[in-house]
Parts: sequence; structure tokens; C-alpha cells
Amino acid sequence: GGTNTIIMHNTCQDSLLAAPIILDMVLLAEMATRINFKVDGEELHGFNPVCSLLSYLSKAPLVPPGTPVVNALAKQRAMVENIFRACVGLSPDNNMLMEFK
Repeated sequence: GGTNTIIMHNTCQDSLLAAPIILDMVLLAEMATRINFKVDGEELHGFNPVCSLLSYLSKAPLVPPGTPVVNALAKQRAMVENIFRACVGLSPDNNMLMEFK
């Protein structure tokens, strides 16, 4: 493996404020690519390419077709927390919506 570098150039205060959110979004997207799961009777697969996990960090969530849009910040955060709880073997609280991932 090589070394990856992310370089950000801030040209105004708005983009300076957005830089930490963009970095968090990149980290969350990278983590989502490493997660595989299966539903009863299916083979292991990853999340849909339109990763609704990232909706927690965006103003207008983009979701795959047929997936309910969750605009409530608390529910979006709970979804992210519960996915990571499932990754370490803990039971979810709720709001995972795994059937739409």
C-alpha cells in the first residue's frame, strides 16, 4: 500500500467551515466501502452506491430509488451509530433501515 494525501485549498470562510465536514464525509464513505452484510438467504454485499449514510452530513439527503428519505437529524445520527454498533456485534437501537442499504 501507498500513502494517500487529501489536500484542501480554502478560498473563503464558507469553504473553511465546510472542510471538517468534507473530511468526515470522506472517512464515513471509506468506512462504508469496507462493510459487507447479508439479508436472509442472500450473499454478502456492500451498501448501495448511493450511500444514504452520508445523508447525516448533507443538507439534502440522496437515497436510492424506493428508499424513504429521512430528514430528521437525530434519526440520521441513530442510523449511523447503529450501523457501527452492528459492526462490533452490538444490537441496534433502531432506525438502521438495513432493508434499504
